[in-house]
Amino acid sequence: MTQCKKNQSMMKQIAMNRDNHEQHDPMHPTQHSSTNIRDRAPRTGFTLVEMLVAMTVTLLMMAALARAFAYVGTQIQESRADTQLATSLRDVTTKLQDDLGQCTVELKPNTGLEEDQNGYFLYYEGPVTDATSSLFRADNSSGTLQLKDARYGDFDDYIAFTAVAKGSQWFRGKVPRYILNRKTAELAGDAYDPANFAGDPFDAVTITSKYAEIIYFASPEYAPGSLPASPAYLDVDGDTDFGIGAATQNGLPDRIKIHRRVLLIRPDLNLNTGLYANYGGVLPQNNKTLANGSTHHFMRADDWPNANALTPTVTGTANAADGWLYGMAGVHQQCDLSVRRILAENGLPVSGGLIAANSLADLSKPHNRFAHVRAPGNLLAGSTNAYPTSMPVLALGGPATILSAVTPDSTRLAPVNTPTTATIVTPHWLSGFIRPEFVLGNDLTHINDPNDNWGLQRIGEDLVTNNALGFDVQIFDPSVAILSDNPADANGTVMQETVGPGDAGYRNAVQAWLNNNVVTKRENGAFVDLAYPVLAGGAMRGWQPRRLDRRSNSDFVFTDPQNRMSGVVVSDFSGIRAVTADPRTAYQNALLRSGRMVTSGQNVVLFQPAFDTYTSAYEKDGFYQGMVNPNSRGSLWTTFIQGNDTVTVDRGANGLDDDLQFGVDDFNERETLAPFLNQAEAVRVTVRLENPSLRFVRQASVEYRGK
Repeated sequence: MTQCKKNQSMMKQIAMNRDNHEQHDPMHPTQHSSTNIRDRAPRTGFTLVEMLVAMTVTLLMMAALARAFAYVGTQIQESRADTQLATSLRDVTTKLQDDLGQCTVELKPNTGLEEDQNGYFLYYEGPVTDATSSLFRADNSSGTLQLKDARYGDFDDYIAFTAVAKGSQWFRGKVPRYILNRKTAELAGDAYDPANFAGDPFDAVTITSKYAEIIYFASPEYAPGSLPASPAYLDVDGDTDFGIGAATQNGLPDRIKIHRRVLLIRPDLNLNTGLYANYGGVLPQNNKTLANGSTHHFMRADDWPNANALTPTVTGTANAADGWLYGMAGVHQQCDLSVRRILAENGLPVSGGLIAANSLADLSKPHNRFAHVRAPGNLLAGSTNAYPTSMPVLALGGPATILSAVTPDSTRLAPVNTPTTATIVTPHWLSGFIRPEFVLGNDLTHINDPNDNWGLQRIGEDLVTNNALGFDVQIFDPSVAILSDNPADANGTVMQETVGPGDAGYRNAVQAWLNNNVVTKRENGAFVDLAYPVLAGGAMRGWQPRRLDRRSNSDFVFTDPQNRMSGVVVSDFSGIRAVTADPRTAYQNALLRSGRMVTSGQNVVLFQPAFDTYTSAYEKDGFYQGMVNPNSRGSLWTTFIQGNDTVTVDRGANGLDDDLQFGVDDFNERETLAPFLNQAEAVRVTVRLENPSLRFVRQASVEYRGK
């Protein structure tokens, strides 16, 4: 018994030793049940389902993280773009504010025979306004009004003035070297010989001046193939056409640039001896051989068209019949001096295109200023026998093509024509952008040589900024009509809304007021576009019936039973004195007598509304500037008066009471007047810029209130 128990105990010990050995011997694994495995050791892996779930969660987290990084990146990109846009806008407006702060004159037109101010201030208003892109590009075809191009503002205005640099500052510009060398030789009493001076006579050298003529204007990017004869700006970023032109055009420039010319006032550079003394000091003319072997004249304007050339046209060729239009452009490319044509005894430019450097006194007269021309009289009105010309006006091209928009039934939204056709508000010439020949480096008419310092290499020297959407100049009108209503919201709270002449809904508000609606009228002043009631792209679009939008089926007609319309459109700077269908009686007399507006009969053939400090020089220059045709209005420049050879020239300054009405040399005896006679309280310039890749838009304004 005892032995049996011992045997059993020994067998148990052997079994236990065997189990322990197998458990720890990797060469002899022991088979166990699943239950034993779970009981004996923890699991060290994942199931397939768990792996799929984990991968899905990881991918979602990575996508979220990538999206977060993309969002942060986009925000950084947008923030950087917005900062750059704000910086560019601040640079432009700061420079503009500084320049305006140095203006030499007050915003006060010469209204009589008082002495001219030293210099000038000029603001020209183009036919495009802030309302144009909204009104003319409104699309309601889907039942929901869409304003696809409302980001565009007023971009065809122009401002120029004389300035004096403050403190230790100086204006700087370039001239050909020989200009200084010729003057040096004259002061030394020697004949000019290029061999006596170092360097190429045509090299660009920098000069300085305390005084300058400063010009700001916007210009589009032109299609290269359209220059020089037929300038047409690039317009290919529009959408489906509904009445403007090609299927991808919207009538608005794809790219608008703002330019700034600084022309130094240095009359001391005029020569005073020899041939040039006969004309009061004229800068020299010279010839330069270009890289292509051709010869080009320097510092000499294109020839004035022959007086017998009764059909001058724009051909894009220098010294052709269009020398009156951009004949000074070549000179303005060749130097940064303020220069003018020299006039002969008959009031026309002397032969040979001789020019002179301006003084401040010279610049008070409009015909001596940058990009000012006198259009041949046969393109306007009056007799061609004495070859009258227009008064000085800007050398402009045609208006923006958005103003030639038509409805599907071929009814025009705005007037477009050639001169001397139908009654219109804005002619289709001399009312758009500055001619491209006056933009630095863009004058292919005179020098088309990329290697010439005075040709294509000047591109960009006058550039202030790219990617502009607006360059809008406005004037403060204290008597303008502001319209308001008092609508109530759902809670009965009264909310007053006001509409001014620059707002797209102004015409509707005027109609509601005329029809004795809830709209009320008050006059507390506002900044307005000059001649705002009659601008082709303005909110009123003339007082004649015009279509409200491009999808309208009926004319938008005013009813004015109490004849109150004059109370809306007549104000200090509206350019209107009455509401009539005849522009000869509708427009203010000063605008017509300034020559900035001319009619042929009842047809408006020239229209450039401008605020100008002007001059009294035309009342005592020995030439007749005034009306030459009793059926037309608008001053022309001539020594001949059609059908009346007995009328005395310069009656407004001859010391006689010629009209026997209001005394000696009264207001009515003057041949010319400033376009607007009221002193301006302030002028505002608004610049609107765009980031074209992100379509961010920013704008800022500066105001000038005079000296």
